[in-house]
Amino acid sequence: MSATFTDLEPPQTVEDTLGLPESGADRRRFTWAVLIGIAVITVPYLWTLWDLWSGGVDPLRSVAPDNFYDIQARALFHGHLSIPNGSIGVEAFVYQGHSYTYFGVFPALLRMPILLVTSSLDGRLTAPSILLAWIVTGLFTSLLLWRARVLQRGSVALDWGEAACYGVFAATVMGGSVLVYLAASPSVYNEDMAWSVALAIGSLFALLGVLEAPSRRRVLLLGLLVLATNLDRPSTGYACAFGALLAAAWLALARREPTDRRFALSTALAGLVPLIVAGFIGWAKYRAPVGGYPLKDQVWTQVNAHRRYFLNVNGGSPFSLHFLPSTLAAYFNPAGLHLTSTFPFITTPAHYPVAVGKVVLEQTQPTASIIASMTLLFLLSCWGVIAAFRPRGSGAISLTRIPLIAGAIGGAGVLFFGFIFNRYSADLLPFLILAGAVGLVDICQRIGARRRFVVNAAAALLVLLALFGVVANLAIAASPVPQWTSVEAKNYLSVQHSITPGPQSASVIRSGPLPYWAPANQLYAAPGCSGLYLSTGYAFWDSPGQQIMHWTWIPIEQEKAINSTIGLTFNVPPQSIRTAVPLLRYGSSTLVAEPAGGGQFSIRLESPGTPPDTWPAPVGWKFPAHEHLQYRIQVMTDPTLNQIKVTWYGSIMFVHYLRGKGPARVTVNGPRSPVSVADVTESSPDLSLCHSLVHG
Repeated sequence: MSATFTDLEPPQTVEDTLGLPESGADRRRFTWAVLIGIAVITVPYLWTLWDLWSGGVDPLRSVAPDNFYDIQARALFHGHLSIPNGSIGVEAFVYQGHSYTYFGVFPALLRMPILLVTSSLDGRLTAPSILLAWIVTGLFTSLLLWRARVLQRGSVALDWGEAACYGVFAATVMGGSVLVYLAASPSVYNEDMAWSVALAIGSLFALLGVLEAPSRRRVLLLGLLVLATNLDRPSTGYACAFGALLAAAWLALARREPTDRRFALSTALAGLVPLIVAGFIGWAKYRAPVGGYPLKDQVWTQVNAHRRYFLNVNGGSPFSLHFLPSTLAAYFNPAGLHLTSTFPFITTPAHYPVAVGKVVLEQTQPTASIIASMTLLFLLSCWGVIAAFRPRGSGAISLTRIPLIAGAIGGAGVLFFGFIFNRYSADLLPFLILAGAVGLVDICQRIGARRRFVVNAAAALLVLLALFGVVANLAIAASPVPQWTSVEAKNYLSVQHSITPGPQSASVIRSGPLPYWAPANQLYAAPGCSGLYLSTGYAFWDSPGQQIMHWTWIPIEQEKAINSTIGLTFNVPPQSIRTAVPLLRYGSSTLVAEPAGGGQFSIRLESPGTPPDTWPAPVGWKFPAHEHLQYRIQVMTDPTLNQIKVTWYGSIMFVHYLRGKGPARVTVNGPRSPVSVADVTESSPDLSLCHSLVHG
C-alpha cells in the first residue's frame, strides 16, 4: 500500500484494511525479515510452552488452575454467566448465592466450538490458547510495525539493512519480553495476559489505521478488536475504547480532511459499544460498575486475613495513587534483575518488591523490571514517544499520538494496583511495542544516510540488546516457580549442575528443620537423604495455610514411604455407600473417600491438625464413581514439608497441612468388602542426586 493520507474511500482489499505492503521488493524484504526473526524465536518459545524441563513435548501442557475458561464456556452453553459453586475455589466472586469468575469471557468463547463436541479437552486448552495469542501478537506486531513505517517514511525504498532491524524487533517482542514468562506456566492467569497483549496490539493497529485513512472496513475492524479486548481484560479494553473515542473526536474536528467527519460517529460507536457490552457483563455478574469488581465478595477475601486487612486500610479498593512509588520501583528499577554464577545466570530479583512509604500491598512476587529485562523495548519506546510528540515530526508520525496515549492508559492501571506480579508487566507491553516501533523507524530514518561506522555500531547495539533480552527472559522463564513438578525440578537441577559443575555440597542445607523461606535455587537435604528440596524463592507470609506447608519448596527426591498409590474399587453400586471409606492413616489423621451425592465421591482428610477455617480446605473436588472400576489415587505424605497432596490422574485434588511423622499406611480392604482399598505403589525412588550432593 502506498503512503497516501488523503484517500477516504473504503479499502477495496483485505491488504488495504490491514495495511500490508505492496507487492514487490519492499514487501518481500519486510515479510522475510519479520518471519525469520520470529522463526528464530519459535523453537525456544515452544520448548518453554510445551516442555520446560518436563522431559517430553506436550502441546497440551497446563499448570493449575487451567479449567476456569472451560467452566465458563459450559455455563454459557446454558445461557448464563454464573458457574457451579465451588468450581473455581477461592477465585470465585459470590453474589446472591451465585458464583462468578472475574476473568473475561473471550478465551471461553474461543473454546466453545471445541467443547461443543468433546469434553476430553477440558482443562487442556490453555497452552494452545496461549500459543494462538502469541501468533496473533506476532501478526499484529508486524502489521503495526509496517504501518508505523508507512506513516513516517512514506514510499521510501526498504533496503535489507533496515528490514533486518525490523526482524530483530519482531524477535525481541516475541522472545525477549514477558511473553516468554507467560508461556512458562500455562495457567488461566497467564492466558488472560497473553490475549490481553494480542488483542490490545490489534486494537492499536486498527486505531492507527482509522486515523491514517478512515473507512468503513477499518472502523469495523477497530470495533471488533476493541470489543474482543474488553471481553478479555478490562484494563486494556477500556483504554482501547478510550482511544477510539479520542480518535472519533479528532475525526470530528476534521484536522486532516473535511470528509473525516463522516466517520466520527461510527468510530465513537466502535469505542462505546464495547464499553456498554463490558459494563453489562460486569453488572450481570456482581452489580459492579464499569472498571471494577468487588474484592470483598471474592471467596479468597473471606478466608485470608491479610486480604481483608489490605482492603480495610485502603478503603475497600485495590487501586490507589499511593501504590505508585512501590509499583514504579518494582517495574522500572534499572537493577531489577539478579545475576548469579550458576545456571540460568539471570533470574528475577532475589528479594520481594517492597512497599514504598506507609502503604499496605496485597500480594507481591519476585518481579523483573521492564528496564532490566526488556531493555531494548524500553529504550526504543522512550525514543518513540519523543519522536511522536516533538513538533514537526517526520511524515505523519503525529497520528501515532492517540494510540500511544491509549496504550499508556492501558498499562497505567497496573501501576495503581496493590498487587505486584511479574506477569502484570504484560499490561505495559502493547505501549512498549507501539512506541518501540515508532522509535525504531525514526532511528532507521535518521542513521540511514550516515557513515557506515555509525550504521554498523547502531546495528550491533540493536542486536546485542535484543540478544540480552531474549537470554534474560528465557532464563527467567526457565527458573523454578511453585507450580513446577518434581520431574521438572530434578531435570532443571541436573542441567544446572552439568552447565555449572563444581562442589555443590556447600550450597545444600543439611541440618535443622526446613525453613519456611529461602532464596531461589537453595537446596535442602532431609536427614538421611530422605528427601531433597529446591527453593523457588517465593514467600507465602500472607497465607499461613500455604506457609506452614512450605510451599516455597519443591520436592525433587523423596523416600518410598512418602509417596503411596491407592487402588480404590467399588464392588457394589456407589449410590448404596452411605459412610466414609478409610483410605490411608497417618498419625491421628485419616484420608477418606466419602459420598457426595448422586453417585459422586470426594476425598477428605479427617483430623488435619489445623483450625477448621484455615485455607486450603482438607477436601478435594467431586469425582463420579462407577462399579467394578479401579481408581488410582496418588498420595504424598511428606513430614519434612508437613504436607499431604492428593493427586487424581495427574490433577491435584487438594493439598493440606499434615502434622506428625508417619509413616503413612494404606488401610487395605479385600475384594469381599463393599469398597476395596489396595496399596498399588510400584516404583522405588531414586535418591542418587541427594546422596551425590551431600556426600560427593
